[in-house]
Amino acid sequence: MTIKLPGYKIKQKLYEGTRTLVYRGIRATESQTVVLKFMRNEYPTFNELLHFRNQYTITKNLNLPGVVKSLNLEIYRNGYALVMEDNGAISLDKYDSLDLTTCLKIGIQIADILHKLYQMID
Repeated sequence: MTIKLPGYKIKQKLYEGTRTLVYRGIRATESQTVVLKFMRNEYPTFNELLHFRNQYTITKNLNLPGVVKSLNLEIYRNGYALVMEDNGAISLDKYDSLDLTTCLKIGIQIADILHKLYQMID
């Protein structure tokens, strides 16, 4: 499947899952590097559409270190493309192996982010 989204130039595939495709791209008008998350299903279900909209709504105003901020929700084919800030991060599945110290640091960062998220809703 060829991905083309008006106003964006697709540069690199970052992730391919069963429900989503994630690419690094450039917003043409601002030459800003962004991450674009597409729905993989050509005809998404109502729940898939709702999940994408909710992800956008929750993360667009969330100012929390470690949580990628959503910039825009674009209509793409029969679904959506989620435009997010690009912080240059690399997916953990791209690493061949991680030493114990690095794993623990990542685990602590994730736990800290989850703790802060929980505090926001509590």
